Amino acid sequence: MILYPVPRSLTPGEGEYFLPVKEETGSLFAFWQSVRNGMDGVRLTRAPFADPEEYRLIVSPGGVEISASGDEGFFRGATTLWQMARFSGGRLECVSIQDKPELKRRGYMLDISRGRKPKVDTLKTMIDYLAALKYNELQLYMEGECFKYEAYPEETRDFDCLTPEDIRKLDAYCRERFIDLVPNQNSFGHMYTWLRKPRFHHLGLYEGDEVPSTLNPILPESFDFMKNLYASLLPNFSSGYVNIGLDEAYGLGKYQIEEYCREKGKDIVFMEWLNKLNDHIRDTYGKKVMFWADMIYNYPQSYHLVPRDAVALEWGYELIQSQRMTAHCIAYRDAGVRYYLCPSTNTHGCFTGRMDVTTFNIRTCGELAKEYGAEGMLLTDWGDGGHPQSWLWSVNPIALSGQYAWNSGAPQDGESFKADFIRQAERFADAYFFGGAPLSRLMYRMANYYLLEPERVHVCTMSFKELTLPLNTTRYAHLFDMKDSGDDFYFDNVTAYVRKVMADIEKLDFDEQYKREIRLTADLVVLGSEFCKVKLHPEASREKAKELISMIDAILPEYLDQWNRRNYERGAEKFASILSDRRRELEEM
Repeated sequence: MILYPVPRSLTPGEGEYFLPVKEETGSLFAFWQSVRNGMDGVRLTRAPFADPEEYRLIVSPGGVEISASGDEGFFRGATTLWQMARFSGGRLECVSIQDKPELKRRGYMLDISRGRKPKVDTLKTMIDYLAALKYNELQLYMEGECFKYEAYPEETRDFDCLTPEDIRKLDAYCRERFIDLVPNQNSFGHMYTWLRKPRFHHLGLYEGDEVPSTLNPILPESFDFMKNLYASLLPNFSSGYVNIGLDEAYGLGKYQIEEYCREKGKDIVFMEWLNKLNDHIRDTYGKKVMFWADMIYNYPQSYHLVPRDAVALEWGYELIQSQRMTAHCIAYRDAGVRYYLCPSTNTHGCFTGRMDVTTFNIRTCGELAKEYGAEGMLLTDWGDGGHPQSWLWSVNPIALSGQYAWNSGAPQDGESFKADFIRQAERFADAYFFGGAPLSRLMYRMANYYLLEPERVHVCTMSFKELTLPLNTTRYAHLFDMKDSGDDFYFDNVTAYVRKVMADIEKLDFDEQYKREIRLTADLVVLGSEFCKVKLHPEASREKAKELISMIDAILPEYLDQWNRRNYERGAEKFASILSDRRRELEEM
């Protein structure tokens, strides 16, 4: 029996009951409608549960009874019943389940601003998966050029992206599945897409010919600009929340406002901007704000300036960042600041994710959220570098995070890494997406290819990062230099390893389109690995350059074809142009 997230309490019974359903089990929403409208063999009874999502599910030889205080609880119970029926052909084992969520808010955030903008039908597929895992929050991260902002129609006039009508349809689709679609519009840092345009350039913090990424918070025009973005976006959402971003505002304290920040304090200037946006959103739209907390980590003396109803989003995706979260959680709790913990799929900065880091990060956030009273967990799915990775690589992290947000289980014992949760997440994903083929374990293995690389790199892999950098650039920040990375041995191992895992995947029988996406991923990893070898000794790599040109010529059309099946066309060029640039450089060798 596949039940995921694993319920809080499950007591096996004796015997079984055959639930007479057929086509309804293909769709959770259709199944829920049948249950709500009086499915044969299923009885709904009201119970005085305090938590609106709590339910009791009893399967006996005489039928099924679901008890809850209202529709939200009935839906969670029906979701569990749907899993039991779908994965068993309707033959149910007798069982008694008493269940409710550990965290009030269980969310997933998808970046739709760095290139990949899923079409509405693609987003609905994602929403259905979230509902099956008992998520109740979805955020679509926006910077610019991903939504038809009515205040600035000329910015997206020439290409397709989400419209206000699309958002309203998605909002209704989410509500039907008891998911809160929360608007997410960055409002301080990460404003490069807007500020690179001549019309908005003066609103940024910069010097010389630099292209700014941070808004100038003391300019009245900056506030007017944000009000226009909110006026275009927020009325399309029924949610009582809005994520206003504010992360990585690297211009704060520099350039045009350096003296102002020195006089008042960077933390005070940040809090002034936060409160100004909060007050406008509260008074105009009646919504509460969420904001990324990285800009206030080091200023606990200013926590009392956080707006009373605002929610701080504590994020950190690497092992060290995960370890530092405990101190931050204690500080938020003691200061009375509402907060979420935000792990990551860790698919950004690589092609597959880095699953050992991801599982540690999600587990840490789940356990700390429970121990220190976080209101929720928000799994982030970023798209740095043109967002080339397929969403399939997020499927297993989403399942695992859904488990920890609903029921984090016993605390980590120091040995097992809660392997049972990881394996159950894989079994659920295999059953849901891949027709039961044991694919997820092989995807987990492929995703750990980076462990064979000579350097561990912050939030990315060498094979990915070096492919995004020009051929004559060997250093990446302060983290590594290809010149110091040994010899071909390491990348030969990466290439051989990925090809071996892909050969094992090819033997499995599952959806051919999904197989194409995974095959393309393997090809991209191999391309990046082999490109690293060219950077190690370019003077002796002319024959290798010809080989890589042929690989790029095969990858590019496949990449664009797969992209256009699920996403708006605009945005594909961000990573495609990287491949084209590498091809040109290889030809010039």
